[in-house]
Amino acid sequence: MFGSKSLAPQPTASPGGELELLLHDVNSASVSTRGAWIFLIALEAYFFIALSGISHRDLLLNTPVAQPILQVAIPLRSFILFGPLVLLVMHAGVLQQHIILARKLKALDAGLNKQEAIPLTHPARLRVHSYYFSQIEAGPETSRVVRAAFHAMDWIFLRLLPLGLLLAFQITYLPAHDAQITWWHRLYVLADLLIVVGTSRFLASLEKIYPGNETLTGDTVLRRFTASLAVLLVILFSLAVATIPGERVDRLLAAIEPTAAPVPFQGLGNVSRNLPPGARDRRAFWPTAVLFDGEVDDWTRRPTSFFARNLVVMDEDLVPDNHGYGNETSVSLRGRDLNYATFDRSDLHRADLTDTLLKGASLIETNLEGAKLVRVALQGADLSLARLAGVEAHAVLLDGARLCAGETPLDLSTSAGIERIKCGAH
Repeated sequence: MFGSKSLAPQPTASPGGELELLLHDVNSASVSTRGAWIFLIALEAYFFIALSGISHRDLLLNTPVAQPILQVAIPLRSFILFGPLVLLVMHAGVLQQHIILARKLKALDAGLNKQEAIPLTHPARLRVHSYYFSQIEAGPETSRVVRAAFHAMDWIFLRLLPLGLLLAFQITYLPAHDAQITWWHRLYVLADLLIVVGTSRFLASLEKIYPGNETLTGDTVLRRFTASLAVLLVILFSLAVATIPGERVDRLLAAIEPTAAPVPFQGLGNVSRNLPPGARDRRAFWPTAVLFDGEVDDWTRRPTSFFARNLVVMDEDLVPDNHGYGNETSVSLRGRDLNYATFDRSDLHRADLTDTLLKGASLIETNLEGAKLVRVALQGADLSLARLAGVEAHAVLLDGARLCAGETPLDLSTSAGIERIKCGAH
């Protein structure tokens, strides 16, 4: 019949002219963009493996991070500070390449669309590079399953994983209580969010310049709402949930009664520890308490929460071999913020704890023989059965702490609310 699509002239495999040149340019750009995408995935995998290998012991002792390819070890603090910056720059570069590729793909798709009687049927679309981004933007018609897989790959590898890894850096180093680095991590997360949102908005604007078929950059109300909600949740988690105990935002949120919860948070079936007087009645923002401040399990030597924001180093020999004998310092923890850490039954003999914060810390049966305790804040700490022989103690604050009854080398005259308990045979 007259006007039937079946009678319309069928396009040839070559679109001809400028479109043919554009097709070659698109395929060349797709090759380099896919290479950058693969490198980004490899970098993400490396960081994930490296972060999963960092323990609380490593955070306490600042153990360098080994690099498997370079065969060198990077200082832990440098890795934690500059690793996210490398990921951020790489992520921005890869997204920039996708922006350039998307503009070319949109132009190619619009040009081929004008030569098609039926959308997405031009033979030249079969010659588009196999990279998923190119296929979804200018490739031939595919099934809903394949299209959904392309969408998932785009969201997971180009948006969610980089952001998730930046949050993983923040979560991993949070127990070290280094406010400076934690704020750098928050700035990295915010910067990456701005980059992702800016890229998404730019890609969506291409729909107006090159209107055509539905692609990855389609800007619907549902997608905008979902993306906005995800951005708000990431910001809330980084700024308000993953906090250091005692920092300003933590104190402000803990003071809001309806959204505060007691910590350590008692999960279902957990056995509550009998905390010293000075360590009781602590509160935190409810999501923080649930996700980061769970009770420490003596069997697993881990907190019962999903994550941890305080160090848990139990039953560990923290003194290097052939160190800590005579007058030699075994390990230096000078000036560290170790508030609410758990060091039960660990060996810290002859450790230098000068100017160290140990408020609410658990030091049950910890070996502190010969340690240097000068201007140490031990308010609310549990020193039950701690080995304190030969300690050098000056200006130690012990308000609300717990110690065994009997003689002690610590001066208790300047502290109030100390709980002395019967510990039995040592």
